[in-house]
Amino acid sequence: MARSKSDISNSAIRIFLQRVGEYYDQARGFTKFTPTKGQKAELVDWFARECCFCGTEITAEHFTQDHLVPMNKDSLGLHAWGNVVPACRPCNRDKHRKDWRAFLQTKCEGDLLLSRQRRIEAFIEEKQYEPDLQIADFADNLYSDVGEVAMTLIDLRFKQAQEAIQALLAGKGAA
Repeated sequence: MARSKSDISNSAIRIFLQRVGEYYDQARGFTKFTPTKGQKAELVDWFARECCFCGTEITAEHFTQDHLVPMNKDSLGLHAWGNVVPACRPCNRDKHRKDWRAFLQTKCEGDLLLSRQRRIEAFIEEKQYEPDLQIADFADNLYSDVGEVAMTLIDLRFKQAQEAIQALLAGKGAA
């Protein structure tokens, strides 16, 4: 539940990035990534039924989706093909907002690191995912606008609630 102006704005950014991701998928000729059961299976199969970070075996029914570029106002990763990868729950939890390359280095080294990094990069390339779409200004404006509009509406409704409470209490005092 949103508790502050920034919580409301962050929720708006995630919705924005999801919608931009849907459009981006369709503009690149892909079905939007939702993920359906078939999309989950495709994703897991692409990564040989393993967590793309640690190699733990996973299935289409039992995996979490991780955004290589995080979906937040700083990173601006999209919920789209090429940015969503299969991860085990511990890796998804531990990676959080970290750069995927830096996080991958905490999970493996040497040839295994290079192999996993190449697999992720090949996935990004196959899906034609470009992480820098020049949408930062739109996201920054949205973040600010949503926060201001939300606070204006909250203040308006709060004032109305205050007036209703005052009227109720004044009515009880007169009785």
